[in-house]
Amino acid sequence: MAKVTKKHRLRSFFIGLIGTVIVILGVLVIYNHFQKASRPQTIKLTAVGDSLTQGVGDPKGKGGYVNLIRKKVNHQKSNVTMTTANFGISGETTNQINHRVVTSKRLKRNLRQADMITVTTGGNDLIQFLKANISLGNNQGLKDHLDSYCVTYQKRVSRLFRSIRYLNHSAPVFVFGIYNPVYVYFPQVSFIGTAIAHNNRITKQVIDRQKNMYFIPIDKKMSDGQYQTASARKRLRQRAVIHDGNNQGANAGIEGLLSNSKAEPNEYLSNTDHFHPNETGYQIMTDLLYRDMIKHTNWLKE
Repeated sequence: MAKVTKKHRLRSFFIGLIGTVIVILGVLVIYNHFQKASRPQTIKLTAVGDSLTQGVGDPKGKGGYVNLIRKKVNHQKSNVTMTTANFGISGETTNQINHRVVTSKRLKRNLRQADMITVTTGGNDLIQFLKANISLGNNQGLKDHLDSYCVTYQKRVSRLFRSIRYLNHSAPVFVFGIYNPVYVYFPQVSFIGTAIAHNNRITKQVIDRQKNMYFIPIDKKMSDGQYQTASARKRLRQRAVIHDGNNQGANAGIEGLLSNSKAEPNEYLSNTDHFHPNETGYQIMTDLLYRDMIKHTNWLKE
């Protein structure tokens, strides 16, 4: 009888010991969870691209959407601390951006270390094409030149994305499309809009073949500005300063309007250069970026 009691006590002791260990482990797991939750997770954003990444047009000169997305994330998410590295250079084409990606030691290091990457490209490629071709009066000639440009641009942007992915295989990459900064002046010149649509479609097609890479369209918002309804755009066309199809007049007009100092009729663009986003425009880009980040980054969902 004594032996049975002793065995019973020993078994009870071990059961109690195991129970105590389980409770302690549970407490430690919960404690570590809350400790981790209370400790901000550092997320590094590396932004590479042209003037839209540099932040040209930002009246505060703080880097446009790159600065605004950092502020938005840090304000919205108490458990996240975002830091940014801005590698935007105004005027660069896709090939020039890619050259920096493969040759700049500092940029390569920041891309490797990035938890998230943003890209703006394509705008300067298309500007060069439009300046060289928009004065052509032959619509078929314009189409042929545009088709040739699209083939070349696809090769350029594919090369850029491969270079970025070679340096960083896992970080989500968010790529902005481009917009028409002269739409509110020349809504009847359809070729500019067509060329921009082609450029955006190619960028998106290349992105769709990549893993963990996402296209952010901004054409509709930024090109139309405050003229977002069909009736507003109709009134805009009625006030157009040129006749439909007058591409040569448009070319001369574009050069003139970009150098004048009048107030910008598109409320999302800069009054200074009539081309780049102002603070409102960069905030629009920021909000569109944040919306996609919520969909595709785990650290914003937590």
